[in-house]
Amino acid sequence: MVYSPTGSGGIRVDQILTNISLGYKQEGEFIAERLVKTVPVKKQSDKYYVFGREAWIPSGTDYRAPGTVANEIPGIQVSTDSYYAQEHSLQTPVTDEERENTDSAFSPDKDATELLTSKILLGREIAIKNYVTDTARYATNLVKTLTGTTQWDVYATSDPVADIRAAKFAVHNTSFVDPNVAVIPYQVMFFLLDHPKIIDRIKYTDRAILTEELVATVLGLTGVVVPGMPVGTSAGTTNNFNMTATYLWGDDVLLAYVPPKAGLRVPAFMYEFAWSYGGKVMVTDRWREEVRKSDLIRVSRRYDLKMIGVGTNPADAATYNKSIVAFLIKDVLSAAAGV
Repeated sequence: MVYSPTGSGGIRVDQILTNISLGYKQEGEFIAERLVKTVPVKKQSDKYYVFGREAWIPSGTDYRAPGTVANEIPGIQVSTDSYYAQEHSLQTPVTDEERENTDSAFSPDKDATELLTSKILLGREIAIKNYVTDTARYATNLVKTLTGTTQWDVYATSDPVADIRAAKFAVHNTSFVDPNVAVIPYQVMFFLLDHPKIIDRIKYTDRAILTEELVATVLGLTGVVVPGMPVGTSAGTTNNFNMTATYLWGDDVLLAYVPPKAGLRVPAFMYEFAWSYGGKVMVTDRWREEVRKSDLIRVSRRYDLKMIGVGTNPADAATYNKSIVAFLIKDVLSAAAGV
């Protein structure tokens, strides 16, 4: 791969920086890996498997009499849609001046790679958040918007325990699976920790202090994720002193079934189809631009997001091509909560 934007050194994949990018983690910030499994693919665009309710329906007898063939079942359905792995890339220069003035304890190439990787993963996190909080992507019985007295910061009249139980039952009744991952944003958990409906359920136990783990237990949830990442909405003016930000995951709660590992024939809430280069889903390139007296570093990830556990019966408009293995609860906090 040789390409020179300014007639200088050719672009090459930097394996060391690529490994830094692939290994980069921001603990406690990005939750995409907990919610979405990545499926490396060799084609930029292709059909993919979907899993409707029929995947969990018994297939009749599996008894095979001597001399006969085994009972044959239909194959997993292929989607009518296709994924298209769009490239997401960012680059930044490492100038000769920066390199000469960097203390030996620091690596400008490593720092640049981690900055770019963080930005790419932030964009991916935002894309996933926007995707999974779109009510149009869910079966009509698997999405609920709270208003007024039902919102969870209205302690006197709301009941988050009943709402979560109803959501879990709806998913199980629709798809025969139980949600095993729950996304409860930080500001939502903040109010749940003081909710009387939850406190009432632990007052007779030996647990005097309500924790996030205990809230999950009371709600009957496993795999609870509490994202608290802020995202800037305005850069502000000088030195960003008046920069404004908001919580990326807002105040929506999501319950979903996520498999232990990805596979083209494994049912799941959703997959990221990542078009790999040399077997790697994140690639870091580097090239020299002499006219700028800089080395340019670029990080790229090529992917598309698709829901896999969807209704497959075209005659059922309420579920067709919509998620049946997750439940979305919108707007669980009121405007008075200040989030």
